[in-house]
Amino acid sequence: MPSRIAEPSAADTTVTQDLAFITFPPFPEPPPGVTLIPFKDFRARGIQLFEVVGGQNEEDMELDGLGIPTVELRVKHSTDECKSNTRKRKRKKKTAGVDSAPARKVPWYEEWEEGEDLRVTKGKFDSNISHVDRLFHAANDFRVNRTWPPVTSGVGQLWDQFRLYVGLLVNPAVYRKPTKDEADDDDDDDCDSPSNTQINGEDTFGLAPSLKDPASSTYSVELDDHDDDEGLQARKSDLEEQREEKLIVFLNDPEKSVTIFLSSYMREQGLIWSERNLVNAPHLLSFFLNFVLRNRVLPKASHERGIRSALDIVELAKKELPLTYKIGQALPDVFSDGCKECFGRKGGIEWSFDDHLKATDQPAPVEIPFSVDATITVTDQHGTETEIVLPDTEETALKDAIEDNVDMEIQVTNTRTTALVANANTPITTAPPDIWSGDTTDTVAGGWGATGDTGGWGSVGSDTWGAIGDGGTWGPADDNDEWGADSAPLSFAPEVTEPSWLSPPPSLTSLLGPTSFPLTHSTGVVESSTRRIKAIHLPPKDKAKIKGDTAEMVEDELERRFARVVMSPWGREENDIPKPFIRKTSRGAVVMPDGEVEGSGSGKPHNPYEDDIVLVLEPTVLDTLSLGMGLGGLWVQIVREENEAPKKSNGKRGKKSKGPLDELSGNYWYLEELMGIFPSYFMSRENAK
Repeated sequence: MPSRIAEPSAADTTVTQDLAFITFPPFPEPPPGVTLIPFKDFRARGIQLFEVVGGQNEEDMELDGLGIPTVELRVKHSTDECKSNTRKRKRKKKTAGVDSAPARKVPWYEEWEEGEDLRVTKGKFDSNISHVDRLFHAANDFRVNRTWPPVTSGVGQLWDQFRLYVGLLVNPAVYRKPTKDEADDDDDDDCDSPSNTQINGEDTFGLAPSLKDPASSTYSVELDDHDDDEGLQARKSDLEEQREEKLIVFLNDPEKSVTIFLSSYMREQGLIWSERNLVNAPHLLSFFLNFVLRNRVLPKASHERGIRSALDIVELAKKELPLTYKIGQALPDVFSDGCKECFGRKGGIEWSFDDHLKATDQPAPVEIPFSVDATITVTDQHGTETEIVLPDTEETALKDAIEDNVDMEIQVTNTRTTALVANANTPITTAPPDIWSGDTTDTVAGGWGATGDTGGWGSVGSDTWGAIGDGGTWGPADDNDEWGADSAPLSFAPEVTEPSWLSPPPSLTSLLGPTSFPLTHSTGVVESSTRRIKAIHLPPKDKAKIKGDTAEMVEDELERRFARVVMSPWGREENDIPKPFIRKTSRGAVVMPDGEVEGSGSGKPHNPYEDDIVLVLEPTVLDTLSLGMGLGGLWVQIVREENEAPKKSNGKRGKKSKGPLDELSGNYWYLEELMGIFPSYFMSRENAK
């Protein structure tokens, strides 16, 4: 029996009655000048394959049978290519392949750009779905149906790091070693079973959570929904709360969240030490944020403004993050290294020996063994003094004692240390007995490589194997001996006076030639701080030489040969950016934070919190610098010697002598040590809170 069809009610037909109902025929009249071809008269024309199209720009244009250009499809396909002029293009391609250079490897972000504007979410979002769930679904749609670079590129790991940071990834792949009972059950099972390693987590690219992040360190705990442990379930609840908080922070201020990720977070996680991460991270975030913006995942106007502001930070990071790696390779430059070689090192660890003998009335000998209770006063880069008592051990005690107290690694380049005794003017030598080399002055028997009177392997002047002298039986130095004689070196082992890998120390002579710069100038204020690049000036081309005293001519030579970079104070104290600090090796008057002036010297006292400095650099380094970026390091001022104090200049210049920085002439600094590189948008988590 056929089912009865319910007739529409009046309420259902109200809307449809107002709409115009069009039926064909009759068909509407065509517009003026347009002729419709009946279907019976239509003939398919196809695509012109061998017709030569005129013009260089029209060479790759595809035409149909009537000579009309075809329209490119919006959705890309593997067969989308121009089918006109194929013979000509193939011939050109074959010829170009022989003469041209090898093809450049296309980066992954250039491949993603093709057709990226066509990528959309799987479906429209319901208005009832929360913003957090919308972002979750958008992140999943962004990840799937996309060709990701190989794992070795690190792009997948960066994506996992960003999801962890934002809160889109709750628990990455966590590996748990199976218990003994589980392992026995797997051994007794005859059928094929999966690996004993159990995985509990989401789809990731093999990211192992870093223990540096206190928020992500808890991810190493295995979370099992079937575990009845209340503590574990409480931890899982805490992770969910942390994820919610991170997502809310991102949604409330996307610009601040992205800024922290591309600056302090990458530094905390150690991502800045790889050049590929500095290039890939901003490109990856650019694709994701544009994906969210294009699909209107967050429809609120405030969200859209925040994401667009975050994209501005990403574009800035595309330029500045790769430059941080290049700056680390370029600075300090040859001029700064030459000044450090000329004037000596003004930074590093400052230490001095204070020798205190044990309870004896005997005076301090010139040479003391390592059993003496000696103390070392160590001053770190922040000016903190620490007194270290050397234990009664061998030569490694010196290195271990310093590292344990100053919380940093050092390298002892010479275990035989010469220093001044506190109560005498006689230099002492502290070194443990060397029983391996036998290079001692006591009665210890000579050992490996001994050079004393007691025989050892390779000893000089003894009748032993490898000895060189009258009694040696291996490689004697007798002139009558043809093999291994000193007067006739072997042809395959030429005499080498210096290792080939040792390069000469940097020198100012290679830059300035014979100059009186080391005689007329010395070092002044030594400041450890982070400064921002304020202005960059090339050497002036129209600056004429001056005729004046020696110091003026030296400074004029610096201004004409080198570029000058104006560095302003950073302005605030961050987590990785400490406040300015004046080293003990500094000379000159300095304004302290409380406003008092310490030290003495000619000229205006230097204020590290307000005054700009002018960094002298080689012009070739300027390509790696960008305005606004921060450089943390040890800045050393170049000042005239006391007998060369600046007076009223009698130097004469030409009409075109004034340069762009003449108002800052006399303000010269060099960079002894580079300790930090920061993008202009750097922001720490503490300051963000």
